[in-house]
Amino acid sequence: MNSNLNYKSVGCLICKSKDYSVVFDYDEPDQYENIAGIKKEGYFRRWVKCKKCGFYYSLYSREKGVLNEIYKQSYRDNKSDWRKKSPEDVFKTITALPFEESESKIRVKWIKDSIKSIFESGLVEKSNPPFNLLDIGGGNGIFAFEFKKDDNNWISHIIDPDINSKFVESDLKIPVIREYYKSGLFNKKFNLISLIYILEHLESPISFLNDVKKDMNSNSIIYIEIPDEINFVHKDKSDDIFNSCHLWMFSEHSLINFLNEIGFQVFCLNRLKTKRGHYALTVLASKKIVNI
Repeated sequence: MNSNLNYKSVGCLICKSKDYSVVFDYDEPDQYENIAGIKKEGYFRRWVKCKKCGFYYSLYSREKGVLNEIYKQSYRDNKSDWRKKSPEDVFKTITALPFEESESKIRVKWIKDSIKSIFESGLVEKSNPPFNLLDIGGGNGIFAFEFKKDDNNWISHIIDPDINSKFVESDLKIPVIREYYKSGLFNKKFNLISLIYILEHLESPISFLNDVKKDMNSNSIIYIEIPDEINFVHKDKSDDIFNSCHLWMFSEHSLINFLNEIGFQVFCLNRLKTKRGHYALTVLASKKIVNI
């Protein structure tokens, strides 16, 4: 299909090389593509590895943007076969977990401890509370809730197109804008912006992150959590980590270099296996200071 040929002509996200080897190959739509109405006829999808820099990315026959609608309704919808509970039930179940079993609670502690160290080191000038958090894509409210829970210094905000979690606004009193992200929707700068398993979904991550910078001050911090390329070593090709919604798979080196190239400076990077068995990278960064 022409859309795929155009996509391939862009080449590797990191080095722009068009030379790659095929790692995983799929000949029929997965559950997400089935929801979007993608047919098997003429279908292909593959994970490839750049021969020049080793970066992993996805190629596919479907039209660009065709999966966007599932993020509004089906990706977390309890009507979908793989999402058995309602968003509110999932929220209650996850927030009730003890610390040692909760990815969200562990994540929040790591971020707050790391930010404290960044401030104490003088790498970033500390602002005065209250601090504003923007969680992009956190429509279920779990991270935004845990971050401000028992901490009056933080005010959480969410931008997410998912229409299924109305309780976040009504019950949790967290401001939510139900749209795809673009800068300026809340008309304020944020001390912390979080992208938790978002970057791998984005067809244009460079332009997206450049837009995110507009919602940041010089002392703002961005938190990014994404799948780690080591999943290719430890996971089968049928694992959900390689699903059709995921387009990129970074290593610690490619992520640092990628962020550096588009104007971020990285302070902390963590490589971990989550409680659910996913291999992930987490990073805290700020906008580069431009010397005049």
